[in-house]
Order: sequence, then structure tokens, then C-alpha cells
Amino acid sequence: MNFLYRLASQLRTAAPWLLLSASLLTGGVAAATIDAAQLIDAAGRQRMLTQRIVKAYCQVGLQVTPQVSRAQLDAAIRRFDSQLTMLATNVSNAEMGAALKDLSAQWQGFRRTASGPVSRDGARALAERSDSLLQRAHALVLLLERDAGTPQARLINIAGRQRMLTQRMAKLYMLRAWGIDPAPIEGEIDAAAAQFAEALDSLRAARENTAEIKRELDAVSLQWEWFRSAIELQGAESYVLVVADASESILNSMELITAKYARLARR
Repeated sequence: MNFLYRLASQLRTAAPWLLLSASLLTGGVAAATIDAAQLIDAAGRQRMLTQRIVKAYCQVGLQVTPQVSRAQLDAAIRRFDSQLTMLATNVSNAEMGAALKDLSAQWQGFRRTASGPVSRDGARALAERSDSLLQRAHALVLLLERDAGTPQARLINIAGRQRMLTQRMAKLYMLRAWGIDPAPIEGEIDAAAAQFAEALDSLRAARENTAEIKRELDAVSLQWEWFRSAIELQGAESYVLVVADASESILNSMELITAKYARLARR
């Protein structure tokens, strides 16, 4: 227990995760020409945002660093909107366009709830809709990966999905901490953790990895052990701040790794 509280303090001291999150998760794509790697990255980030929005919403309700959590929630909503616009401008065929239209239609009601007053009922409604929204975002990613048809595109997808899983685990933890659907959530956390661990092994084994990417993945492996320890804690005492901090740290690392795979795709 004391170790994990020290860990939370070390994470805040060692990496300015709020500033990094602001730069990675609220900005638009700077390049004038959007390439396939950027499209896969952006569509993959939409998956993550479906989970992050619920996580941040719950953190506001739980009063976990409420100002920071509110800023994360608002930034995530804005980013989802801006990426929808970017994707709509750049998808290359009718099948992708139909998938994006489906995603956008699902987003509108989700957005209204996420932007409204924070309540348990709102959190429950978002939780019920978030997986459907996630599935539609994932469908678009798969179409973009298939269209690109390269090993690097697959790595961007897998690394980007790791971002989503960090937020999914934290989302489920926050829902449980707020007393929303505690029974099935335990199994969902375990499933997401298993998926993250399996994908991390797959990424570490990728032949395309540079020395820099290998070092980053080694660091994520250590962060993952910390994060997994945090999400396994439950009971009367709350560890929501530890989970919030650890999820931000590992999310930022996976953002950087996904960006490095995207750069590999452009070589």
C-alpha cells in the first residue's frame, strides 16, 4: 500500500503527465497532408477517447483531482470532435466513409451526456454506450490498417490499442469505485489486463522495432507492473488517485511509442 502511494508521488514528480497529456491529447495534426499512418493513429486514438471520456467523467464525480479531471474530460471531447472532422476529410473510400458516419451518429448522443452535468446516472449511461462507440471506432481502424497493408500499419494499430486499454482499465476501476455495476466489471478488468499484456509481448517481439522503441517498450513493461498492481487493489480503501496517475503515465508512454511506429511507416 505504501509503495503504491509513493509510486503515485513519483509518477507526478518524474513526468509532467498533465502537460504531456495536454500536448498529445488536445492538439490537432500539424501536417498539411494527412498520410495513412496519421489516419490509423487518429482513428486509433478515437478508440482510446471513448474510454478516457468515461474515466475522466467518473473522476470528476469521485472528486479525484476534479479540476484536472474536468480539463481532461473537456479536452477529450474536443479532440474526438476535431479528429472526426479530420478523418471525414481524409478517408479514401465509401466503406470507410460509411464506418465513419456510423461512428459519428453514435457519438452525438454520447457527447451530449459527457458534456452535461456529472452524475451517477450519467456515468452509467456513458458506460453503457462506450463499448458500442469503441466497436465502431475499432471498425474504422481495421479498415484503415487493411487499406495501408503494411507491417508498420499493424504496429500502429496494436500500439494505439494499448492506449485504449490503459483508459479502459482505469474507466472500469473508476466505475467500480463509484459503485456502478461492480459485479461484471471485475471480469472486464481482468480481460483488458490480459489483452494489454499479450499485446505488449507482441510489440516487444516486433522485428521492426528500433533501439529507441525497444527502450521505450522496456520502460512500459515496468510501468505496466505498477499499473497492474494498482488496478488489482480493491476493498474499503480507495486507490483511485494511484490508478489515475498510473494510467496517465502509461498512456503517455504508449502515445510516444505509437508516434514512433507512425514515423517508421513513413520511411
